[in-house]
Amino acid sequence: MQGGERWMKVVASGLVAAMLVGCASLDDYRRLQAAHRSLKAEKEALQQELFDARNVNDSLRTRVQSLDQQLATKEELLRNLRSENELLAEMRQKAETALEELANRQRLGDIKLAGPALPPPLDSALKQFADQHAGLVEYDPARGTVKWKSDLLFPLGSDVVKESSRKALQEFADIVKSAAAEDFETLVVGHTDNRPIVRPETKSKHPTNWHLSAHRAIAVAFQLAEAGYPPERIGIMGCGEYRPVADNATEDGAAKNRRVEIYLIPRGSIVPGATSASAKAAHPEPGSGAPGK
Repeated sequence: MQGGERWMKVVASGLVAAMLVGCASLDDYRRLQAAHRSLKAEKEALQQELFDARNVNDSLRTRVQSLDQQLATKEELLRNLRSENELLAEMRQKAETALEELANRQRLGDIKLAGPALPPPLDSALKQFADQHAGLVEYDPARGTVKWKSDLLFPLGSDVVKESSRKALQEFADIVKSAAAEDFETLVVGHTDNRPIVRPETKSKHPTNWHLSAHRAIAVAFQLAEAGYPPERIGIMGCGEYRPVADNATEDGAAKNRRVEIYLIPRGSIVPGATSASAKAAHPEPGSGAPGK
């Protein structure tokens, strides 16, 4: 009896232990299942993030490729524009050169006289003279020409040399009658702009610009003669408005065209046609002109 009870107790203890072990295993299983579900959800979330990131990356890569293509297109356009700009600049330069050549052909400009180069002492003296009177004269050593600005030599529409310019003409006469210039003589050439003479008081003395240009050349010639330069070594020309060196449409251009040029040419180039006395009688010294043209 006591042995049966002991056995029953053993069996009952075993069953309790077995039940306890079974309960522990089920809890572990459930915990593992929950962890598994959590990891699976985390994995799916990470996979979705990876998918989204790949999509963003693909989109960015496509955008970069598009921008690279646009940049390449714009760089090609820039190269083409630069090439066209260089071509246009070259064409413009050629056109400006052609227009300048055409203008030079159509415009008579200054008289061109062929002759020997001026000797160094004479050339040097004329350069120094031009430097001292830079606002009044310009010296061209290549053509042996001293160009006087008429607006500074004469009042507008007049052939009377201004008192302020007589000293400069005296200095010039001293140079051209020096030993350095003994092999040369002078040709005085008057020019005007193309504005017609309309004032009655001016027109009575100078009917046309041709007359005015010639009368001014004569007036300068008389000044040189009075300064001691031999009149037989002086030639006179009046070109009127017909040899402009600038555009008469502008005030600056018209002023440049109103000028008196004195050319130094080899002696003997001017053939005397009358004695100085008879020439002076035929052409009395210019009188006073009107203040306006």
